[in-house]
Amino acid sequence: MKRIVFFTHQNPQGYRIQQYFSFLVDAGFHVELLTSHMNFLKVVDRIRGANVLYIQRLLFNPLKLSIIKAAAGKIVYDFDDAVMYGSKGESATRARKFKNMVKNADAVFCGNNFLLKEARQYRDDNIFYVPTVVDTDEYPVKDHIERRPVTVGWIGSRSTLRYLVDLEELVLRAPDQREVMFKIVADRSLNTDAQNVVFEKWTAEKEKSLLLGFDIGVMPLRDDVWSRGKCGLKLIQYMASGLPSITHPVGAAQEIITDGVNGMLRSDMDGWRDAIENLSRDVAGRSRMGRAARDVVEERYSLKVWGPKVREIIESI
Repeated sequence: MKRIVFFTHQNPQGYRIQQYFSFLVDAGFHVELLTSHMNFLKVVDRIRGANVLYIQRLLFNPLKLSIIKAAAGKIVYDFDDAVMYGSKGESATRARKFKNMVKNADAVFCGNNFLLKEARQYRDDNIFYVPTVVDTDEYPVKDHIERRPVTVGWIGSRSTLRYLVDLEELVLRAPDQREVMFKIVADRSLNTDAQNVVFEKWTAEKEKSLLLGFDIGVMPLRDDVWSRGKCGLKLIQYMASGLPSITHPVGAAQEIITDGVNGMLRSDMDGWRDAIENLSRDVAGRSRMGRAARDVVEERYSLKVWGPKVREIIESI
């Protein structure tokens, strides 16, 4: 039986790893998952003889990468963040490691077109655009109805809470707290003085129902290289749930959202305020955008579309 080993950071991303397992099993692969908390020499022992090693986001120095290449068969390198820069900006060390990873892989999976362009600096073959996708069958669709207050929601983790700080002034200046409520779903809340902000703790079991509790989804971004490397999972989850979204026109957001059709792209706080006010008053508009959003996810960001494609690429290398 063919073996494929996934090797990733300490918190595996189901959206780019585990959800493809069943497709690979159907193709005759035995699937294993290793994470970076494991001793490196034990990792080398486990990957020895694997037909495919799928490395997700990790960067290795030349010595470790040469050891990995000698132990495994074909290598797929997958990244869905600006790993060549890091969250603090440019890094010569990261850039060198990234170049080495891209040049030495047998196939490279890039989560958006900005990342694709970065990888193409170092090779022009076997580079694939593979967006982050969701299993739409797991996402019930929002039934938009007239209600007050309207809930503007954000879902994420503590590492991305910093983006919400940029919306705090907008929230604090909301004209009528009875009309609009802002909900944060995460592993911890944001410290704010706003009275119309509520927090609900994220759990995997409740995630889909929490999304249905939103009327509008938001994904604030900053125009920097780290944000340009983001693949828009929040947007895709909102859209799969039939929600209209508001986001900054940065990176993958511009690929995912068609302004005024399946969501709104707004670059400044006045634009965000107008978008929230208009959507909060227009239940028919929310419903129309939500349907268009779900259609886009079904066509371009669904597991049923990309599962067979990913399997085919891996089988072909």
